[in-house]
Amino acid sequence: MFKRWLLADILMLAITLSFAAQICTFSPTMKQYTIGIVYGANGPLNGAYVSAEPSEQGGNGSGFAITDSSGHYSMTTGLTNGTYNVTAFAYGYITDEIDLVSVTQGQTTTGINLDLQASGGISGTVTDAVNGHPINGTGIFADLSNGTGTFGFFGTTGSDGKYLMATNLPTGTYNVSILLAPDGYIRQMTTANATAGVETKNVNLPLARSGIISGKVAAPNGTGLFGIDVTAFSSGGTSYFGSATTDLGGNYRIATGLGTDNYTLFASGAGNFSTYMTPVAVIAGQETSDINMELTPVTTPPTPSGTIAGRITDQSNNAIRFASVTASGSGGSGSGDTDINGYYNISSGLGDGNDYNVSATASGYYDAYYPTLVSVTVGQTTSNINIQMNAKPAETFGTITGTVTGAPNPIIPEFQYPMLAMLPLILATAVVGKLMLKTRRYKNKGNPL
Repeated sequence: MFKRWLLADILMLAITLSFAAQICTFSPTMKQYTIGIVYGANGPLNGAYVSAEPSEQGGNGSGFAITDSSGHYSMTTGLTNGTYNVTAFAYGYITDEIDLVSVTQGQTTTGINLDLQASGGISGTVTDAVNGHPINGTGIFADLSNGTGTFGFFGTTGSDGKYLMATNLPTGTYNVSILLAPDGYIRQMTTANATAGVETKNVNLPLARSGIISGKVAAPNGTGLFGIDVTAFSSGGTSYFGSATTDLGGNYRIATGLGTDNYTLFASGAGNFSTYMTPVAVIAGQETSDINMELTPVTTPPTPSGTIAGRITDQSNNAIRFASVTASGSGGSGSGDTDINGYYNISSGLGDGNDYNVSATASGYYDAYYPTLVSVTVGQTTSNINIQMNAKPAETFGTITGTVTGAPNPIIPEFQYPMLAMLPLILATAVVGKLMLKTRRYKNKGNPL
């Protein structure tokens, strides 16, 4: 499914795959379910990832498998009745997919075979544009320059500043860019041509140094405000931007992404503070300090509420943790989750009333309801609203098996655990996703970039 995703989708999937790879690669029960085989450049490929996700036509589950040392795989859990798209991913190859694979619970779907073609490779060095020193730990991403978002992959620089991307890059022209600018630098982008089975070398990225904006965000009484997001967008026709979050003292320091320009600053905190803007002049490589902002807290008095409390258990009176409990009536509604001992407490949104329905839901159990209506009085607690839930029978899943073969790729050595090696970079993409969402939020509000 990689070939259908946009950049943000690829990054989020990579995070998921990394954790799945860790769990399944080291699972002591992995070899109990080995049926299909994955072959790599030098024979069976260990650590390849095969996944099944619901197709547009139907399917509510999902499944995955990691190949063992013999290249075998089988997806045996998580697949309910429906149709699925099955994807095979391996380092050094172009991801392949078979769509509309039919699954029936309790049965095995066989013959789902995929062939992985060799990926092209792009490599180079990331350096400081001023002194030429290598920059370590920088994330790099390549995606097709035609804007389709159908192919792309990522890599990270080593202590020598060098990187290599060699997965999901068929022959084509790519934009090669910095995922998240290192502290003190500005994101850069260049283009490169990739050819299947060939490494395109010397795609280098010299990073220009960023300007810096620093200061403090405080309440009118001078108290520093913790956890306030401060974002700077250029207002002089360029597309520079950077962001930071205030520390315990309300101090912030934006040190990436700021070229020479004038900037507008936005400050907000989890919906509890108003937004403040002020123009700031920045020069690349220099710090503009003491850009302090004062924000007035938004004071919304809480609505008075009554409280409903109780415990959720199974038929043997064992606590059910993480159950969701909901109360609704003419006086309002509220919800809460049970703790490790099965207790819950709903203390907001409940006005006076004697007609509250209280229900509980939990994974692996049938929904349950308190047998009578519950009365609520504002400022008081209605206790012992206990609910017992019945466990569902163990679910039967369908199974998908098959064989994945791969054409030899001369630029990629056989590698045992590719996803684990890329884990630090993959985790960093979560930060990138947050920054991208923040950027879109300000754009949608009509703020200048």
